[in-house]
This record gives sequence, structure tokens and C-alpha cells, in this order.
Amino acid sequence: MRQVLFSGQQAVIARMPRPAIAPGTVLVKTHFSLISTGTELASLRPLSAGTAGTTTAERVSDLSNRAKLYLGKAVRDPKKAAQKVAEILRGAMRPPPPAPAERGPSIEFGPLDWTNQTAQTCKNKGGGALALTTDTSEAGYQATSQVIEVPADHTLALRVKGGVEKGAIAFGLLNHDKSQWLGIYRVDDDSFDEVFHFHPAGSPSVTVMITNAGTKEENRLTLTRADVVLSPPDGTGLAVSEMTDVGWNVGYSLAGEVVAVGDGVEDLTPGDLVACAGAGQANHADYVAVKRNLVCRIPRGCPPDLAATTTVGSIALQGVRRTLPQVGETIAVVGLGLIGMLTVQILRASGARVIGIDLDHERAVRAAGLGACATATDPKAFERLAYDITCGLGVDATIITAASKSDRLINQAMDITRRKGRVVVVGDIGLKAERTAFYRKEIDLLMSTSYGPGRYDRDYEDFGRDYPAAYVRWTLNRNMQAYMELIADRRIDVRSLIDRVASIDQAPSVYRELADSPTAPLAVLFQYPDDARPLPQPQDAPLITLRGHRAPREDRINYALVGAGGFGTAMLVPQMERRKDVFFLRAVVSRDAVRGGNFARSKSVEKFCSELGPILTDKDINLVVLATRHNEHADQVVRALEAGKHVFVEKPLALSWDELDRVRNAYASLKEPRLLMVGFNRRFSPALQALRKDLAARIAPVIINYRLNAGYLPMDHWTQGPEGGGRNIGEACHMYDVFRSITRAPVNSIGASAIDPGSAAYKRNDNFAATLTYSDGSIANLVYTASGPKEGMPKERIEVLCGGEAWIVDDFKSITRCSDGRVLWSGAVDKGHFDELSSFGDSIVNGEPSPIPIEEIFETSAVALHIEDLIHGRHDG
Repeated sequence: MRQVLFSGQQAVIARMPRPAIAPGTVLVKTHFSLISTGTELASLRPLSAGTAGTTTAERVSDLSNRAKLYLGKAVRDPKKAAQKVAEILRGAMRPPPPAPAERGPSIEFGPLDWTNQTAQTCKNKGGGALALTTDTSEAGYQATSQVIEVPADHTLALRVKGGVEKGAIAFGLLNHDKSQWLGIYRVDDDSFDEVFHFHPAGSPSVTVMITNAGTKEENRLTLTRADVVLSPPDGTGLAVSEMTDVGWNVGYSLAGEVVAVGDGVEDLTPGDLVACAGAGQANHADYVAVKRNLVCRIPRGCPPDLAATTTVGSIALQGVRRTLPQVGETIAVVGLGLIGMLTVQILRASGARVIGIDLDHERAVRAAGLGACATATDPKAFERLAYDITCGLGVDATIITAASKSDRLINQAMDITRRKGRVVVVGDIGLKAERTAFYRKEIDLLMSTSYGPGRYDRDYEDFGRDYPAAYVRWTLNRNMQAYMELIADRRIDVRSLIDRVASIDQAPSVYRELADSPTAPLAVLFQYPDDARPLPQPQDAPLITLRGHRAPREDRINYALVGAGGFGTAMLVPQMERRKDVFFLRAVVSRDAVRGGNFARSKSVEKFCSELGPILTDKDINLVVLATRHNEHADQVVRALEAGKHVFVEKPLALSWDELDRVRNAYASLKEPRLLMVGFNRRFSPALQALRKDLAARIAPVIINYRLNAGYLPMDHWTQGPEGGGRNIGEACHMYDVFRSITRAPVNSIGASAIDPGSAAYKRNDNFAATLTYSDGSIANLVYTASGPKEGMPKERIEVLCGGEAWIVDDFKSITRCSDGRVLWSGAVDKGHFDELSSFGDSIVNGEPSPIPIEEIFETSAVALHIEDLIHGRHDG
């Protein structure tokens, strides 16, 4: 399917898999979607461009807010933020795909001739062969090819074979004057045979450049072949490489047809026409999966194209509801964009008299034509108008629908509003209200939150828990319904506000035109004709093969990462990349098309999928690595084992006894041996390996005291709810595995007690103590708490006592033997992730059992479940 992404300061159309159908969601085929000409276009305009009437400080604040919007948590870490920006902006190098045309013959340019730039050694061996030792710069140019003349509309394929013996390098393409990168590919394999695709973007000549790839150390590269082929368009209209189609999703208002519904959705059926809302869900894409409470059936008489404006209509309607207009009141609307125009009409339908202001003369005129009794374009003139039309009283209420970081708007609203009046803020504005008018008039200042009650409430949006109509009459969903009924009853005119309708295929040029225009139209719609290109997979396929992917490696364990969240992409994959001789990332599975797609493309992955099913039937995949939410683990493990795949699953293995039974039965029923590994990484840490070595000859039982200062998590954090299962099952299972790895004996008895939190904001299963005994006579104690300090106390401390000796593991930074003070190991925090994954890969390759015996995996999982029962009073012990 097609999806619009913003990449740098341009829009691109990326090919994506059709979204997965999850419980509580509705799969919709989009017919129309609305461009937010305010929010969306702001990110496409140069960052130096300010908003009229704003100060430098206000523009800096605006940029900071936009960074938080697009980068999320990464903005807290400058290094991470810079990396993320670089990844997204790399998409700015992506040229538009070539127009379909008859394919002509390719041109064999031939081998490359290398010239040294700043490398320590650069031995050009002819025929494209090269032996290179780089300097130690972070990204310095090391060697360059001869100039390559490129015929119009041709693409370039760089064929390289060789190996990176140390570090990492990158192959990039520079334009004719070396002022712009046209693409770049990072390589760190000790053996590779790749074809890298570039589009010269109209540059008449290009140069291939070899650069360092961020290692800040000497890198060594050997090439046995490097040549270039120039090819005309292939007639498909598809880019030769899709690896630079990265960015962030946009759009939040659309209308379309229900294709399928997830479990729990019973009031909608395929074929229903619906409106959808929600940033991150109702995006500009052929198909969207939207949570049920953000979907509303289109009433009879409301055209689908007009229903595509329902999100902004609900924003306007909620602002009016917050105002509580009375028949005959005079209400001012500040800002006559699309939301402002709808606000004017809804107020008129409510019996109010409306005046409006906008700096754009044409918008002021249009508002007058839609029912505003008077409008102005000058703030001073508008203030006079407000008092003249109310005989000096001032307006009864002011609704601010404009967007500006300036504080002038809110203070002007205070000035024109009467005593005891209301000011309602709908738009994103500065909120530093001057006290004088605010205080003396005793004005009620109200905030209108998006589409209405339920917005930003996870229980309502994500879990579908509706508010009773008797207590919350107008939720966001009921606002959506009421807005469309206003259209159906012809109480408001939306048709006249739509200034343009364009095909989704025109999205890049439409956004560019809108961003370059000095004035923005009120409403622009995308419509969604079928994709006429000869696609490699059907438009609604849940799995796509990305063009320009890395060559498969049949001599490696080809694995699929399932779940493209932070842990999988930032911890598991980087650790597995350290064993490139063993692992090869061939597929990514993610319900989040943007996050998963950005990651898949950044790794030049071959297969990108929104559902697990197609991967399980793919014979190319040997291993699935599950890094999804905890409540999905057991079912995914069972399905993967039954499909004949090796499985690595992040802890926990199961959240309930029934789930654990299902996994155990599936494993026991395997006809061919497959390895199941759970991410109990701490036993593989250097500290615990050193401890076990010192304990290897012990004959006495051990006593283990493990204190975990876990840190506080809010009670509504996902790990504390049904998705996570709580911190005992979700994290303390690590500690139970540590006990098992040290004692090397089965559990004999289990006891546990939790705090009684009373009315305090703590949970039993993140503040408890557990005692386990083992068949060799050992005892292990765990104190797990969320009540400790963030600073001044390490997260984890382990004390082990045995046979007159003691050892202390300090936060996995060191292990000390107490009798002689000898440090058995010390270093940076290392909790064993690399050794865990490395040993698991070796076990698969060598046909050996899993590094953690399967009975220990099941036992550790059972211990966590039993302790969960104990601390909640479900067992006596």
C-alpha cells in the first residue's frame, strides 16, 4: 500500500504492508483523507521561517515543541536525537521515482578507478579492486572514483564484492559538484557481495565515495570488484531502491470503507462507510487500522469526502461545547482557518451571533459569507468591532482557533470579552495571559482538548472503554457523530471549504506547492484510486519485499525481528550484528508501519511485514526474535514453534499458567528439534560467569541476597497492566533465573510477601520480598522495590555467601571476593546480552541444546507465576 511520510522538508510516498488487524481495531480502506494545512505544512517549511508576530524566543520554543512531536523521547538525549534526525533527513536525498517509460538497454560503465583522499593507505589494484586502510576520522572521505557521466533519467547500480576486515565503511554517491549526497550505504560485513542502487536526481555526473562510517578508528576494506551499471527507467514507476523512504507519518482525519474488524468490535461490519480520527492511526495511507472509539459510521446524507473532515469538525464542535453558547449571545472567533470556519457555522447553528478575525482578507470575506455577521483583519479594528456590535459590553465569549506561539492572541481575547465572560482556547497559542483584564473581569479561561472527552485517555482510546452517555454526553466519538449529522442535515456548509482534491499519487508535489505558497487553502483532500503500478506484491499484502535490499546470506541464520520497539532495535539487533558470521536480519515484523519501516529500511532488510503469519510460512526464515509486548509472547512462541522455527523471546515467556502450559505442550509436541530461548541475559554477564567459576568446586549450599532498586513506574504504565503483567512476572523473572544459574539445583520451596500499599500509589508486585530454597540446601532472597531513590543507590546488588567466603556483584559493573578484596571482574555495565545471543546462535549452528536448559526456562517462568499468586493472596504458600 501507499503511505505518505514526511522526510526532511519533503513528502514521500512509501510502500508499506497493509496494517495488521488487532483486537479492538477496525481495518479501513481509505477513500479520502484531509491535509491539515496548518500542522502538516509547518514541518515542511524552512526552520528559519518564523510566524508573523512572534519573537525569536517564541520561534525557538516552537522548534523545540516540533522536535518533541517528531522525535519523542530521543529529544531528551542530544546524541540520540541527532542520530534520529540524521536517519530521517537521509530521506531528503531521495529523489522522486522515475516516471514509467519503455525500458532501453543498460549501460555497463565498467570497473571503478579509485583515488586516495585521506586514507592512510589506498592501493588501487585495477578492475575496481582496492585495499584501503582509513584514517581515524568519524566520517572523512577516504577514496573516490572517477567521474561517472549519467544519461538523463538513468539510475546507477554499484556492484561491490569484498570484505571489511576491521570497523565499518560506507559507499555513497555525490552529485556533479560534490555538494549533495544522493544516497549512502553502510557496510561492516567481513564478506559481502552487494548491489547498491542510487537515483542521480538529475545530476549529469556523479562520483562514488568511500567514507568512514562513524567508528572513529582505523577501518580496513578489501574490494575484489567494484563496477557500475547505468539503467533507464524500468517502466514500473517504482524507485530502484526503497531504502531511503523513511520519515514520520502524517494525517489524522479520513473516511473510507471497513475491510475487517478485530476481536471485540461487534457494531461495525465490512462494507460500512466510516470516518476515522487520530494522529498515528488515521494517516494518509491506502489502509489504516484505527481503534474502535476513533471510528464512527457515516450517517445517511453525509458524503464520504465531507466526512473526511470529521476530525477537525469534532475539534471545532468541542470548542463550541466548552463555550456553552446561549441563543442571542455574541461570540468572537479568532482565526478563520478550517477549524475557525466550522466554528463560525456551528455557533450560528446554535443561535449565537458571530464575529471573526483573520489576518487573511480572503478568509475574513469567506467567513462573512458563511454566517459571521462581521469580520475584520486588523486587531485594533476587531477590538472596536467587538465593542461596537455589543453596545460597549464586550463579547460574551471568545474562541481562539488560531495557531501562534505569541501571547498576543490570548490577551486580545481578554480585552474584547465582557466581565464574567468566557475565553476558550482551541488552537496552539502562547498562554501567558496578563493578569489585569483576566482578574478584573473575572473571565473563565477554558481549554478545549482536541476532539472531546476520551482523547488522550488510554482506557478510552486504546482499550475501547466508553464513557456512559448519561454521565459524559459528548465523548469524542459522539462528537464525530454529531458533526457528520450537522453535515447530513445541511446545518453547516463544508463543501465550500474544500479548495482542492488531489490523488494520493500527487502527494509530494501537492505538499511542495502548499509549502511554497504564501497562503494556505482551507481544506485539501487526498483521494485514493487503486495503485496502477505493477507492484511486487498486491496493494493489500501484509508482507512486502523492499527494493534495493541487501543480498541474502544463505550461510547465516536468517532471522526475523518481531516487534520494532526500542529494546529490539536498540539492544537485540545491535548485539546480534556483532555476530555477523552467525546472524543475518532478513525480515522485520511490526504493526507500526513507520517505526518498523524506518528501521527495516535503515538496515536494508529484504522483507517487511505487519503480521507474524507470513513470516512463519516463509522457508527463508530460520529464527524468529520476539520483542513484542509481554501479553503476546506465549501465543507467538507457540505459533513459531509449531511452524518449525527456532525462537528467541524476550522475557517473560508467559503471563499465566494457561499460557505456560500451552508453550510447554507445544514444545513437547515438536516433531523436529527446535531451540527455544528466553531472554534471561543476566546469567551470561561477565560478573556472574566469574562468580560461577569461583563457585565451581563448592560443596556447601549458598545463600544469595539480591536487592533490586527498580525505580518507580506509574500505575498506568503499560508494564503494570494487562500488556505487561506486572513487574514481578515481567522483570523479577530475571532474578529467579540468576538464582537457578548460581545454585544449579531445582527449586524446593517458595515464599513471598508484598507490602500493603493501602491508598498509596504503589503495587504489590513491584514491592515485595521472596525467599526460595533449592534441592541442594541453598537459599535465595529477593527484595524487589520501586520505593527506592533514583540517585545514590545502585539498581542491583547481589551478595553470595558460601563456605566461609562471600562475593558482591555491584550493579553488573564489578564482582569482588570479600575475603581478600580481589576484583574478579570489572568494567562498563554488562548484563550479558551479547554472550546470551552469541551462545544461542552457536547452539543453533552446531545443533546443540539451548544455552539455558528448557526445564530451567519452564521452572523460572513457573516460579514467577507462583510468586505472583502468593503476593496477591491466591495461594497459602
